[in-house]
Amino acid sequence: MHLGQKGGVSVLERRRPLERLLEVVQGYERLVLLGDVVEMQQAHSEYSFPVAEPILRDLAAALGAGKPIVFVPGNHDHALIREWSLARGEALQREHLVPHDAGPLLRELVGWLGADRVEVRYPGVWLGERTWATHGHYLNYYLRPVSSVGVLHPRHRQRPADPKLPGGYEHLVESPARPHVRDGLPPQRWHDRLIPVNLAPLFARGIARQLRHHGLPAMAHAAHALGVEAEWVVFGHVHRLGPLPRDRVSDWIGIDGRQRLVNTGSWRFEPIVSHRTHPPHPYWPGGAVAIDEDGVPKVLGLLDDLTEPDIR
Repeated sequence: MHLGQKGGVSVLERRRPLERLLEVVQGYERLVLLGDVVEMQQAHSEYSFPVAEPILRDLAAALGAGKPIVFVPGNHDHALIREWSLARGEALQREHLVPHDAGPLLRELVGWLGADRVEVRYPGVWLGERTWATHGHYLNYYLRPVSSVGVLHPRHRQRPADPKLPGGYEHLVESPARPHVRDGLPPQRWHDRLIPVNLAPLFARGIARQLRHHGLPAMAHAAHALGVEAEWVVFGHVHRLGPLPRDRVSDWIGIDGRQRLVNTGSWRFEPIVSHRTHPPHPYWPGGAVAIDEDGVPKVLGLLDDLTEPDIR
């Protein structure tokens, strides 16, 4: 969601996208917020928290009283649990229950959602016996440069050298996750400066190729290294909803040949990949994953009927 990121990229700060999400969540029994909910890396919490609070309060109310909410922090809101996660060290498990008092900002955010029904899990959470979910930022370990957009380092293409798990990944997350804010303004990314938005369809195809050859294998490596024996691994981080009907199924298969990867997409409108595109599109905002009674994660494009002016 990246609520409170400056530049107008978070579409839930717009009326129509927010109304759509509030309507949809009423039909479900549990809500899982899979990281990067509040922007804390490219905006200071003094700015992003006041933006996020009314949206998250409305979301909790729309879900319905008493229905559980699971929050799994990502890298952009890692500051909520930074001190707690580093203190765990090697004792950090694949699905650690994080106390609400792990930090004052976490306690505040949990309070908006209704503390008595919120579980905070990190770095992942089991959603039933078949599905494990995580934000997915541990995949950065396998890419160079260390980013959600990078290439597999040659030494990782055949046999990854894994850190002590899962705490060993935390030092990787910690370095780039600190807020970089000067005079209250977030840094501008290189591609925002150099790539004209009219080239968005071309750039989106290039990013899709990068994900297929590097990002998805990196996520598969991370799940394998963590010892996750799940049929499905749901993650976010790369903002690319999938698999979609036109995707190659083989691209979304884990290392063991059985595990399936599923990505939630995002709720950001990024002109560099979304301008002049039309849904259904992997980088169109409004992505989500639904798990119904059959236990199979299904990707949803909740804003696919809205136009670019609606979400900008």
